[in-house]
Amino acid sequence: MIIDAHVHICPPQVRQERQSFLDGEPEFSGIYSDPRAELVGATDLVTTMDEQGVDRAVVFGFPWRKEANFRLNNDYVLEAAKRYPDRLIPFCCLHPGHPDTEAEIRRCFDGGALGVGELAYYSRGLDETARNEVGRAAAVCEEADRFLLLHTNEPVGHNYPGKSPMHLGQVYALLQERPHTRWILAHAGGGLPFYALMKKEVEDVLAGCLFDIAALPFLFKPEGLRALARAAGPEKFILGTDFPLLPPRRYYKLLEASGLSQEERDMILGGNMERELS
Repeated sequence: MIIDAHVHICPPQVRQERQSFLDGEPEFSGIYSDPRAELVGATDLVTTMDEQGVDRAVVFGFPWRKEANFRLNNDYVLEAAKRYPDRLIPFCCLHPGHPDTEAEIRRCFDGGALGVGELAYYSRGLDETARNEVGRAAAVCEEADRFLLLHTNEPVGHNYPGKSPMHLGQVYALLQERPHTRWILAHAGGGLPFYALMKKEVEDVLAGCLFDIAALPFLFKPEGLRALARAAGPEKFILGTDFPLLPPRRYYKLLEASGLSQEERDMILGGNMERELS
């Protein structure tokens, strides 16, 4: 079983008229104002899944700020999951600072969403205000026992579209504040799993977290994934491709070159997420 836990899809209106969706949407425009940045719908995704051996995928839109936009995308994700019930796992997404955050999440949960995300702050860090906003979403997820997928990124290295000025202390503070949330931290938690090797506290704080490996072929050498898994445990990592940013086969190559055992690779490719979904 191969499960991709990090995939963006969007409705035809967004794919065909992207320029009209840029205004007032800094998260979207920061990445997709470049016409070379690919957008896909559910049918194209399932075709790629079939071609590259992915059994199921967690799908969501973007952290839209405008209600009309996030409802449009969330409704599309929920409808797509009904068209492909054995393939697509729907999450809902919006900017967590919107005043209707809780109501929209509950609406989507009632419609079949199994989580929230990818929530993201691309132009600022996870300061106290941002943590409070995410905390509102986390409270609804905790109440429903569902996942919350949060964008994180490494605080060093090269810049790229979507890289937030967050630091790991901010991510760690959020985890401390919401210890009962079923967290999925995107992009290997920005390197936070390395700190599981500390003697005190950190291992316990990370106990409720999963880390997807989205974009790791751009970020780490293959042995970096092995080091992350050795630090926090291979049972904490799940496949996430950030498709259409990268296709699944790029991650198969990363895993094969990582030095992890076949059992560990199988856990990351789908076993760990299958366990969490059961």
